Parts: sequence; structure tokens; C-alpha cells
Amino acid sequence: MIEAEANCSNKASQELKQKLQQTHIAVVGCGGLGCGTLLSLALLGVGRLTLIDDDRVEEKNLQRQILYDLNSVGKYKCNVAKEQLQARTKEVKINTFKERLTSKNSNQLLKEADIVLDCTDNYTARLVIDAFCSKYNVPMVYTGVKASEGHISVFNYKGGKSMANTFTNDQTIFQTEDCNDSRVMPQIVTMASSFQVNEVVKILQEASNVLQGKLQVFNLSKNVFRVFELK
Repeated sequence: MIEAEANCSNKASQELKQKLQQTHIAVVGCGGLGCGTLLSLALLGVGRLTLIDDDRVEEKNLQRQILYDLNSVGKYKCNVAKEQLQARTKEVKINTFKERLTSKNSNQLLKEADIVLDCTDNYTARLVIDAFCSKYNVPMVYTGVKASEGHISVFNYKGGKSMANTFTNDQTIFQTEDCNDSRVMPQIVTMASSFQVNEVVKILQEASNVLQGKLQVFNLSKNVFRVFELK
């Protein structure tokens, strides 16, 4: 019995590894959330990553951006992130775009992506990601943080609703998030990134509990972890 379970586990692990190697993930935003998410994805063995960010590293944000150090200040985030990831693994192919994602360039920057990860704190960028993913039926994994809270959800997965169609009247939750807010501590960002990567794994495994139609919320200062159904 134990041997049979071990064999099943090994088979599932190998299948996941193969899927990861064949997957192209676009990550929009290489700040605090993006750093943690990119590092996990690279170490998991994702075959191809596209990094999109037009911003440069600032010293004031280093406590939340684990791929950068004092020598990185002033350099483009996506360039430094690529260097740091390739210093840890040679298995992943990495493309970088030092551009701000817009409705005009989204088709070019996000093309061929199997999954798009929202690691921004920009509501306008989120709508651009959502519009692309909705049009081309590409899963979008949204993650946001504010103060001691983190929010995670999935949109456009297997014909599921988009962000725009889910939150038609109330976008406040997205407009108030800011990873650069000084109240956002490193452990909040790290946990939110971990949940985001976990959704990627669940999508590749076609798990039954992918967060499509749900919003996961955690608040570490209150020890609260909840999942809300979205209409």
C-alpha cells in the first residue's frame, strides 16, 4: 500500500515536472511580488519566463525585493532579475521587456504565454492583463497586497469569468493595493507570492480547487485565512 502510494506520488511529480518544463509564464511586474514569484518559478523548473517591467531598482524597496541588493540600485529590475535567476538555474529560458504593459503592446509582450501572472500594484495594468487573457482564454493569476493583507484569485481559467466581469461595480480592493507601501512587510509579500505560485501548480495539475471564481484573503496580523466565493 505504502509502495503503491509512493509510486503514484513519483509519477505525479514527474508529470508536473514535465508540464513545468513545457510552460511559458509571463510575469508582469518585477517588484516585491514579482521577485518572490519569479524565484519560485525558476527553481520549480518552469521552461520559459517572460519578465515585463519598465521600472528601476530603488534602495527604499530592497527589503521586499529579494532578487536585488545595493549593487542593483538604479538598474532595470527585469535585467537584474534575469541575471539573478540565471545565476541559480540554467534550465529556464528568460525574455525581458523594459516596457510598461499597455493595451497597445499587450499582444506583443504576452503572446504565446500559457499563464499570465499579475504582480503589479497598478489597476490599469491589471485591466490590460485581464483584457488580453479574456480575449485569448489565458489563465490570469492575480495577487495583491496591502498592509498585512494578501489577496489571490484566478480569472479566465477554463472559460471562467474575467476580472472586469467579476468586479463590475466595485474595484476598490484593487485600487488601494500598493506593494511599495511602507506598511507592507516582507513576510506579507513572500506569502502572497507563494500562494500565487501554488495556483500555477494547481492550474498545471488541473486541480479541482483552483481559485477561479474565488478570492483568497489572508491577514497575518489577525491570523485570518479565508476564501470567498465570487459571483
